[in-house]
Amino acid sequence: MAGPSEADRGPIVERTPLVAPVSDAPWSDAFVAQALEVFLVCLRDAGLRELRPIHAGSLRLGLAVGATPGDVVLGAVARYGLTPLVVHSTSWRSEPGRVILTYVAAVSAPDTLSPYLADDSIDRAGLARGEATAAPAAIAEAQVLEHAVRHLSWLVRDDPAVGAALAGWRPALDDYVPEPFRNL
Repeated sequence: MAGPSEADRGPIVERTPLVAPVSDAPWSDAFVAQALEVFLVCLRDAGLRELRPIHAGSLRLGLAVGATPGDVVLGAVARYGLTPLVVHSTSWRSEPGRVILTYVAAVSAPDTLSPYLADDSIDRAGLARGEATAAPAAIAEAQVLEHAVRHLSWLVRDDPAVGAALAGWRPALDDYVPEPFRNL
């Protein structure tokens, strides 16, 4: 599937009040790349769906020094024309040169999907398992999404605000074993 043309991308770029891209920032040995990863999830008749960028497996955002991660996620959700129901940090992991902070954004199913998003099924994935004192050797995006949905499953049962916001989601989340975190 071909993505939007250069002309189609222009308006969203002009409307996006972001800080300069990391690629335009001056580089030094002291520079630390901070990154947010966002999994956009909605509920449709067919069940849980992932709304992901057409060019990637997850939405990756730069996090400027002093920015509040949740506010950055909410801004991205709004730029895609989505209505947030719950925004929650679910995990973090390291990649070469950076730490990735992952959020799940449960959103209302849109009537019209942005041309920059794909609507995909969420396939089940085994969680990435490491050792008692070591992280897993590799972590796939599908495993991070699985963990995020399990985290929502726990929150909908344990957190009154999330339970109220996602009341209609509970049947779709019942198949996920709640696992908010694993202790060493």
